[in-house]
Amino acid sequence: MNDYKIDLSVSEKYFSYNNIIQVDKQSNTDLYEEVYKLAKYFKEELNYDRVPFCPHGQLSEKYKVLLFTEQALDKYKKEPMPYRIYGACLFSIQEFTQDDDYFVLKWIWIHPFFRNRGNLKKNWEQMEEKFGNFLIETPISNDMKGFLKNINSKYEHIEI
Repeated sequence: MNDYKIDLSVSEKYFSYNNIIQVDKQSNTDLYEEVYKLAKYFKEELNYDRVPFCPHGQLSEKYKVLLFTEQALDKYKKEPMPYRIYGACLFSIQEFTQDDDYFVLKWIWIHPFFRNRGNLKKNWEQMEEKFGNFLIETPISNDMKGFLKNINSKYEHIEI
């Protein structure tokens, strides 16, 4: 693995009461840049050929991105409360000819410090509310396989 530094953004501009910011075609371009930065970390960690997100242009209606945040208490000095962006995931609608259309989780990345602390499980419940019975695109990392096994996942995997 190449050496690289992981910097997480802290912002007073963007916040969420449920710790998730949805990024879509109407979102500000700085949010696109945040997603792109985290997608680059995903690429580096899993040794992919390309970054699975483009910061330029607009997301089509088929795509929904979520940024995971938490209060940055270590950066708090005065109102408003700053929030740290520590992860992201991308969903897209997959159209099937013989079946209903489904959302597919294309990729997800969470900063290593925020893993194994219940963050994914907490966010997973919100992802289920938003996207229903979604599919998960392969390949799936060993960490994700472990998480899915832990929650007794009902999710089907799809190779696209």
